Formats: sequence, C-alpha cells, structure tokens
Amino acid sequence: MLMTQSTLVTRFAPSPTGFLHVGGARTALFNWLLARKHGGRYLLRIEDTDLARSTQQAVDQLLDDLRWLGLDHDNAELVFQSRRLSVYNALIERLLVEGKAYKAYETREELEALQKQAEREKRGFLYRRRDLSAESIKQYEAESRPAVVRLAMPVRDYSFGDEVLGEIKLQANQVDDFVIRKTDGMPTYHFAVVVDDAEMGVTHVVRGQEHTLNTFKHIALQAALGYDRPVYAHLPVILNKDDGKKMGKRDRDKKIRVATHNWLKNKQQTVTQLASYCGLSAGRLESWLATDTQQLDLSEQVLVMQTVGLRESDLPEILVNDFRRNGYLPEALLNFLALLGWNPGDNREKMTMAEMTELFDLTGVNKAGAKFDRDKLAAFNTAAAAGATSDRLLAGLKDYLAVNPESPLNRASDDQLLATLSMCAGFRIFRDVEEKARGLFLHDEEVVYQPEAVEKVLRKNNGEGLGVLKLIHAMLETIDPWSHEPIEQAVKSFAENRQLGLGKVAQPLRVAITGTSVSPPIGQSLEMIGRESTLRRVQRCIDQTAPSAG
Repeated sequence: MLMTQSTLVTRFAPSPTGFLHVGGARTALFNWLLARKHGGRYLLRIEDTDLARSTQQAVDQLLDDLRWLGLDHDNAELVFQSRRLSVYNALIERLLVEGKAYKAYETREELEALQKQAEREKRGFLYRRRDLSAESIKQYEAESRPAVVRLAMPVRDYSFGDEVLGEIKLQANQVDDFVIRKTDGMPTYHFAVVVDDAEMGVTHVVRGQEHTLNTFKHIALQAALGYDRPVYAHLPVILNKDDGKKMGKRDRDKKIRVATHNWLKNKQQTVTQLASYCGLSAGRLESWLATDTQQLDLSEQVLVMQTVGLRESDLPEILVNDFRRNGYLPEALLNFLALLGWNPGDNREKMTMAEMTELFDLTGVNKAGAKFDRDKLAAFNTAAAAGATSDRLLAGLKDYLAVNPESPLNRASDDQLLATLSMCAGFRIFRDVEEKARGLFLHDEEVVYQPEAVEKVLRKNNGEGLGVLKLIHAMLETIDPWSHEPIEQAVKSFAENRQLGLGKVAQPLRVAITGTSVSPPIGQSLEMIGRESTLRRVQRCIDQTAPSAG
C-alpha cells in the first residue's frame, strides 16, 4: 500500500558513531527543505542499535552539528532505537507466529561454507529457508544455540518508483531471506527502520543511493507487517573532485597515513620511535601504516598529526565538525550542500535558506554523483562573509573560537575581535583570520620566531632587517597618540628618510611582534598590541635573533 496521509513527514536517522559526515548533513538538509517546503514535519531519530559503537558522546556531537547547521527537528522527544526493543520484539514474535519469519541456527563457519560453495559454483549466495526437522530444532534450542530471525521473503519480482531514479526492479532470482534480529537480540537496521518509519508516520524517505537495494527488503517487511509504503527518493553519491571516488571519512585518515610515511622516511625514524612520541602502541601504528583498511580514531589522529607536523587545516574536510573548526559559516555550507545533486533552475547558486525552501523539489535532484569542489565552497564562504553584518561575523568568529579553544584569539574582547575582522576583510574562512592575527593576542613571551622568517627578513643582506629594528625602536617610543594612523605615518616617514621600501621596515616589525612575516596592516597591528608590548617584543626579537645571541 502506498502512503495516503496528507501531512508530509520526513526524517533524518543517523547512527551515533562519531561526528556527522557531510553527506549525512546533505541528507538532513534535503529532508528539512522538503518538509518545510510543504508545511510538513521533519523528524530526528537516533539509530543506535549498534551498541558497541554507539555512545552518548557521539549523540551529543551529532546534535551539536545539527544545531550549528540550524536544521531544527519537529519531534519534542528524540526517538532512540535502543529504547524500543520491546516494540521490535513484539512484532518479530508476531511474524514468527504467522510463519512470515523463522529462526536460523547456522554458525558463522557454516554460513561461510555455504558462501564458498556458491563461489565454486559461480553463483551469487542467496539464503533461502532450510528444511529443519522438528528434532533438529528441538536439539538446537536445548543447546541454547544462538539463532538469528530471518524474514521469509516471498520469492517474486519486486519494483518501486523512486522520485529520483525512476522505476527500480529486483528479479525473483535475486531475493533471499534476510536477518531481522541478530543473535545478540538486537533488531537489524532493516527491521527497525521500517517499524520506526511507520510508527513515526514518515511519508517520504529521502536517503543516499547506497540504500537503494535495501528498499526491496523494506518493501517486503512493510507488506508482512501491513504498513503503508512511503515515497522513496535516493540521493546521488558525493564524490571527491580530484579522483571521482566516493567522499568518505577514510580520506582524512589517508592523508595522515601518507604524511606519516613521509615523516618516517625524511626523519629516518622507526615506527617504534614514532609510537613513543605519540604515546600509542607500536603494533597499532604498524598495522595502520601497513594497510588502508584500518583507520585511527580521532584522538589517535590528533596525536600522530602533532608528531608529524600536520594541522587540521591540512586535512580534507569530511565531517561537519571539520568545516566548523576551519571556520566556515553554516549558511554558506548549507547553500553549497544544497547544490550537490540538486538544481534549482535558472542557473541560480547563491541562496538563503528561505529561497532554498521555496525552490526545493525532488524533481530537481540529479541521478549522477555530485563532485565536492572545495574551491567553490571557499568562494561561497568568502562571498557570504563579505556580505554578512558585523554582528553575524562576530557571532561566527566566536563560534569558531569556541571549537578552537587553543586559539589566542579567545583572549580578545568583542571590540578587539570586531577590529580584527575589519583588519582581515576579504578572508575566506575564520581560520585565515586566526592565522593572520593570532600573533597579536599572544603574550609577549609566547612569541616564537620562525627560523625561515628570521633568515629571510632579519638576517638577509648582512642583517639589514635587524638593523632596522634597532633603529626604529627609539622612534616608536616617540609616537603619540598610539593609534594606527600616526603609527603608519611614522613608519612611512622612517622608511622614506632612510630611502627604504616600506616593506623593508614593515616586515621586520611583523617578525618582531608576531614571530612570522604575516599580520594585518602594520599600523593596526601595533595599535592592537599596544605601545609597551610592541617595544618589549621588538627588543626581545633583537636580543634573541641577533647572530651574537647564538
């Protein structure tokens, strides 16, 4: 039966095994837009039947990611599958009594033997109900032999109409009896999702194309349980722009593994030495480095990155939290995600959430995979930041700092942050602002002089830059008032009087006050730091970088 209720209801149902993947964020967005477009309801469900991997921390992370994106759900209380076992078990017992499901007692070894036999016979492995005598069943039960419950899936041709892909068919010779309850007593994804969708009144199931073939299992379960069939729409896969492969969490891990191999080679270090630096097991690192089928968890990744010199900004953003930590505006990310597989028409790209809601329709969703273009996303974010109010930028920067507590910009007042945003106008992401201005908010003794900047700016040409610092220190003491315009004029006059290019003066000052050759405009930077701190930093730089200091 097809769904007949008038109110459109969608849902997003993530598994709480870590931060939200950007592909999941797009799925949530499309469900949210569809519900809002039609005045319906968008529901959130937590699919936590994988007890070994599901944690409360992961639930909190998911909810935080969705809050950051602004994708609010309409159910007052979240649905947790792990809390609904009695509901699932009652329905499974009903199917057993009705003969629509049965217990299967094969061990893992027995199933593997059946699969290998199918391989030898060059056919796909399909599980169909085996004839067991009453005596065998009685013996298995007496032995307390673990059993799964399988649906006795009617052997016939199946088909359904997909709002994106059109008609999808499955032939009878591809049908098998699939597991609906595992040996640990937990329902499988297939069973729980069908029951929950029906009880939550979901009318439209919008999800990734990797679930397309699962839909036949779900249709069979809906028929067995007497449920209506919702409308299905399967979204295109998100692909990496460079290699055209599916974008996944492994991309981040792959980048760290490659950097680690290079570090070991360049530093002539062993895995055992690396493990001691990271505080991880050498065996764990050896097995991880030997294959791309294993991944480090996030905490392990951080330890390895710190050792081999990788920053978060060096890694491909895969998780919503990655984009948040790198300083994207959620509205720009959502605008970009909406266009991954959906075309609103009229070659339109830049849209507000209200505009996306008005325009969204499943008929505009493409079948083909969508390539994730990070350069385009950066352009979207740059434009969004340029058009945002100062209040919006301040809120965005403070959110960035909240998830980057190690940043020295957390020491700044709101007025200082607003001034910093103004100084860094034209930035792409908030991480650019931090990297450009972080030196302004260090304590004087925290400034570390980068060797490359010292050699290039201060010691080159027989210490020309250091000579400038020694001369300008006295001049800086005389500037009054200490604000950017008088500072800039004094630095300009200093350079002109000595027939130096402005960069020959400004760059040594940048290195002195930040330790690097990058900062906002020099006058504004010195004003932000203050006179006393500027003078201390210049003298400290002279003392620590002069050749005689060793």
